Amino acid sequence: MNRYDVVIIGSGLGSLLCGYILSKEGFNICILEKQAKQGGCLQSFRRGENDFDTGIHYIGSMLPGQTLHSYWKYFGLSDALDLERMNESCFDMVSFNGRYYKFAQGFDGFTGSLSANFPGSRKFLDRYVTALKETVSAFPLYNLELTDKMTKTTWMGTNAWDFMSEMAGADQGDKMLLQVLSGNNFLYAGRKCTTPWHQYALINHSFISSSWRLRQGSTQITDLLMEGITANGGTLLTRKEIRKISSLKEKFHVETASNESFIAARVIAGIHPQKAISLFEPEMVKKAFRSRILNMENTVSSFGLYLGLKSGSFPYLDHNLYHHCGQNVWAASESGGEAWPGMYFLYTPAVSRQGEHASALCILSYMKFDEVKKWENTVTGRRGRDYKAFKEERAIKLLEVVERKFPGLRSLIDTMEISTPLTWRDYTGTPEGSMYGIQKESGNYLSTMILPHTKIPGFFFTGQNLNMHGAPGVTIGAIMTCAEILGLDYLFKKVRDAG
Repeated sequence: MNRYDVVIIGSGLGSLLCGYILSKEGFNICILEKQAKQGGCLQSFRRGENDFDTGIHYIGSMLPGQTLHSYWKYFGLSDALDLERMNESCFDMVSFNGRYYKFAQGFDGFTGSLSANFPGSRKFLDRYVTALKETVSAFPLYNLELTDKMTKTTWMGTNAWDFMSEMAGADQGDKMLLQVLSGNNFLYAGRKCTTPWHQYALINHSFISSSWRLRQGSTQITDLLMEGITANGGTLLTRKEIRKISSLKEKFHVETASNESFIAARVIAGIHPQKAISLFEPEMVKKAFRSRILNMENTVSSFGLYLGLKSGSFPYLDHNLYHHCGQNVWAASESGGEAWPGMYFLYTPAVSRQGEHASALCILSYMKFDEVKKWENTVTGRRGRDYKAFKEERAIKLLEVVERKFPGLRSLIDTMEISTPLTWRDYTGTPEGSMYGIQKESGNYLSTMILPHTKIPGFFFTGQNLNMHGAPGVTIGAIMTCAEILGLDYLFKKVRDAG
């Protein structure tokens, strides 16, 4: 049997960060990954001459002193990553109703840019930015403050749309601006009635602070973290699908599908909580806890096109485009059938840059799992002709919408890879291919928060399902998970001293 201090299930960002922290602190750790490649949503894949990232398309707050930069100094990432700063005057462009709106980096630039489109809304924009900053200040962990308690504020429990609508009042110009400010809701799978304001605020604050692409793709994060883990004596094993977790003399017995056994005093699950709980023998998990986790709703999935382009045919875009087909940007996640697509997110990867041109283009849109449910019991490469026809029909439909902005795009395509919710389900191990895991609910946000410690002594969660997804959210989640083992005061001092 393989004996370790800590076994970590899954090798996504949260797992790698936990592995780095604990191995650095002298724990004998082993990361077990189901797939042939490590990295989870940090992975990239190659089609033709192009590399495509899967989960992290851009990151925020990476200037010295900003949140992610401060945290990632501890992990040796901040100064080692090959980053490209996005257009400071327009990192995100929101398009709908025949008009374009630019999101600038820096809060003064952000309000100034949108004030050009909404000259009567400057006071509202100032209130909006103030609200973002006040919300962020109420989350000590976001600001590397040594406490695990959030400040109670009036917006706790309210959803983003209601909070902003109240801020805007009766001014119809501000009401239109609210749609613009919500136009990049693909970042958090936004739902008008349930997206919490604090989730919206933390994500948008990070990207407005500063926005960056990864020149060598997101796999460089995996490579750098693995260098550190290996140097610290840690182990990562791929093709190790976990079949069962049981108890063995006050330790955990982790058994793989190939009948290998791993023994550890502690287990951290970086995989989806619903998948993790299903691995335990029934007597190890209280029914109420199991039921709570298994009954949580998940965020919507996506449909994606990964296009290789003919040389010199398409410009490199130093910003992202979020285009909405209707005037209600919150309706896009619910679109399906004939009404699909309700929106698309389009960008040219930094790794595809060839001077002023791009060799690749990515186009993503929301898609419900119901659209592919009839094939849910099939496996990759064996889903049948009707599934292939469905993918191709939806690809054409999406490209037709995109060509209204970029005429003749289809004539520029050299290669095309198509992903659906089934692709994401099988690739990431998330129920129904959910983009961001557990759906956070504004009306009862505490019920959809998952704490790192569990009702099972010695078993912990980490990853995007805890409190917030995205690079800052997963990083803070990994700190919280390891703090359960090392102590918060001790670990935070190490992190802050490194920054």
